[in-house]
Amino acid sequence: MEELLRGNREFREQFAADREKFLRLAEEGQSPKVFWIGCSDSRVIPEQIVSAGAGDLFVMRNIANVVPPFGTSGDAVGAAIEYAVLHLHVEQIIICGHTECGGIQALEAHLDTAREPHIARWVEWARPARAQVEASGVPEEERYLETIKANVLLQRKNLATYPCVREAVEAGRLTLRAWLYDLHTGGLVVYDDETQEWTEAV
Repeated sequence: MEELLRGNREFREQFAADREKFLRLAEEGQSPKVFWIGCSDSRVIPEQIVSAGAGDLFVMRNIANVVPPFGTSGDAVGAAIEYAVLHLHVEQIIICGHTECGGIQALEAHLDTAREPHIARWVEWARPARAQVEASGVPEEERYLETIKANVLLQRKNLATYPCVREAVEAGRLTLRAWLYDLHTGGLVVYDDETQEWTEAV
């Protein structure tokens, strides 16, 4: 706890050095152009990954960067989506998964539904991605990473079921992106809808 408080003292020094910007954000409100949907993993920090500052990203994080389809579950997820699209008028939504994702790994485990019912139910939203990869005949040693990628695309597909998202996309006001963060390199891999391939960002 003391380390966190010490960190805040250091941050306040930065705050003082850039006081005008922080006060402007406080008084004028936020107007980010990007909504980032990512994983809660402590190693995956959106602002750090893309060198973003305060006010640049509107962020929602949960286990395995899941977006339940519209009307099925997860009011917290739906509320964040609606706020980002209808109130902040973001121009881009990025769903970003990451290598070594524990949420996807949990699909291989036998979770105790009595002891951890919320986790057990939550990761089921990613199971169709695993089933898709298994059915595709991908070699077993590649299935974990391919499931992580398939899950990002699955959640982006689910995102498009929200009426506000669909309307904004159809009107040309919003673009949906699928990204993958590599914990081993610090790099990003992006999905190209035209080629339907994942390519390293340059």
